[in-house]
Amino acid sequence: MKYDVIVIGTGPGGEGAAMQAAKGGKRVAVVERSPQVGGGCTHWGTIPSKALRHAIFSVTEALANQLLASCGTVVKPSVAELSRNARSIIEKQVAMRQGFYDRNDVPVIQGQACFVDPHTIEVKEERYQADHFVIATGSRPYRPPFVDFEHPRIFDSDKILSLDRHPKSM
Repeated sequence: MKYDVIVIGTGPGGEGAAMQAAKGGKRVAVVERSPQVGGGCTHWGTIPSKALRHAIFSVTEALANQLLASCGTVVKPSVAELSRNARSIIEKQVAMRQGFYDRNDVPVIQGQACFVDPHTIEVKEERYQADHFVIATGSRPYRPPFVDFEHPRIFDSDKILSLDRHPKSM
């Protein structure tokens, strides 16, 4: 299959590049190694950690609300409920992002891309050609060498949803 542009990665950078090229009249495809579009930002990085943070702030506000307290309303979600909330936001984000590709006729090729030559990649033994490639394979959280990320109380944005207990503070 031949395209004008193939974008490798469907995180924010890849999505933006693919949409801009498609809206500019280019024949575009994207390659995503994960089963769903969105990249690390959607699945384990920015969006899940921000969803968890927002949920915790909302709970904190509810706990401080005198009207709710005077009505006897108890707000004490479990860690599992907070994680479920974050997963539901992820599902909505994936559906929205998949819709962008569908509406703009940008096929999503599932699998890991390997360059065969400057204009050809292979994904699951299938070859795809393009005049141009955009490599948008994402990033990882910065991990300063002086921070012990193996410590049970230290989490980065990739691991925050693996909490199994209520932290006293965050």
